Amino acid sequence: MSIIRTDEQADAQEILRLTIKTADFYREMGESLSKDNVNHRLFEIADMRESFIAPLQQIVRALHEYPTAPDADKEFVDELRGKVTKLFSTDSKNAIFDKCLEQDEALAELINTTILRSKSTEFKQLLDSLNEHLLNTKTKLKAAY
Repeated sequence: MSIIRTDEQADAQEILRLTIKTADFYREMGESLSKDNVNHRLFEIADMRESFIAPLQQIVRALHEYPTAPDADKEFVDELRGKVTKLFSTDSKNAIFDKCLEQDEALAELINTTILRSKSTEFKQLLDSLNEHLLNTKTKLKAAY
C-alpha cells in the first residue's frame, strides 16, 4: 500500500464510501417515516444497496487498499438535515424521497465517470449493476410521489 492513492484507488474508496453512506441514509430515513406510519420502500432499497458493499470492498482490496467507512459525524449531520427537512415540510414523505435522491446523485455521477470501468470486466459489471440499481431506485421513488 502506497501513501499516495492512484485515481483508481481513490474512485474505488469513494464509491464504497458513498454506497455505505447512502444505504445508511435510506435506512435512517426509513425509520423516520415508519415512526409516522408512512408506507415506503426505503428499507428494501437500503437492503439492496448494502448488498453492493462486500463486492466493492473486494475491489478496494484488489487495488491494494484497505476499505474505509464514511465519516460517522458527516452521516449524522446528513441524517439530521433529513429529519429537519421532514419536520418543516408540508409533505414529509416526498421531502425525504428528494433528500434520498440527492444523496444518490453524487454516487451516480462518480460511477459514470470513474476510470475503474476500464480496469476489468468484473469492475465494469459491478458498477453497471450498481448504476442500474440507482436508476431503479430513482424510478421507484418518483413513482411513489
